Amino acid sequence: ISDRAAIDAILRAAPVLRLAMCQDGQPYVVPLNFGYDGERIYFHSAREGRKLAMLAANPRVCFEATSRFELKRHAEPCQWGARYQSVIGFGRAEVLSDPTEKERGLRLVMEHYAGPGDYVFPAAQLARVAVVAITIEELSGKEAPAPGKA
Repeated sequence: ISDRAAIDAILRAAPVLRLAMCQDGQPYVVPLNFGYDGERIYFHSAREGRKLAMLAANPRVCFEATSRFELKRHAEPCQWGARYQSVIGFGRAEVLSDPTEKERGLRLVMEHYAGPGDYVFPAAQLARVAVVAITIEELSGKEAPAPGKA
């Protein structure tokens, strides 16, 4: 899939984003709740931990999101298949420090799962959470139709 609108639709429909990081040759992947604004991916985190330590050492990331997955079973093992739509992207992660930016990122996460709303983020809670923005540098999409429907 090369059409950006189709790629955006997959990201907007995906329930989980998998974030891949690497530090000192050691890879690490973590599933995340996320928000997306068309240019950046946002997620929240504890203010300390492995994920943030890895991002501080190396902000370059890869991510994957799947919007639909359906396994097609068959009596013969080699006839199994899957139907799916997925996106893989690359970018740079940045821990946001500005409270307004952090609130925007959290609002996008909420909107991704609950739709538009009047979300309130008290200052004390906002201060206790890290919000990370990934500036997207590259995106590609892939789709596998139902077996036998190529």
